[in-house]
Amino acid sequence: MTTKLKKALNIHHFRVVNRFAHLKEIKISDIERFLASYVSMPTARKIIHQLNDLDIISFEQNTIDKRVKNVRFLITNLDEFM
Repeated sequence: MTTKLKKALNIHHFRVVNRFAHLKEIKISDIERFLASYVSMPTARKIIHQLNDLDIISFEQNTIDKRVKNVRFLITNLDEFM
C-alpha cells in the first residue's frame, strides 16, 4: 500500500472496517448510522467517500431497489497499518 493510505486513515476508518468487513451484504445507510454515533452525518458521508477513494470499499447498486447502494469491502483487514 502507498504512504497516502497510511496518512489518510483515522480511527473511524478502522471502526468501519472492523465492524462491517466480515458481513456479506452492507448498505451505505448501515455504515452511516454506525458512524453517526461518533461523528455528524456529513462527516460520516465524508468518511465513506474517503474509504472509496482509498480503494478500501466499492459501491454496487442493489439489484432489487436501484436507489440503495451496497458496499463491498476490497480490503478487510487494516491491522498492518496500525
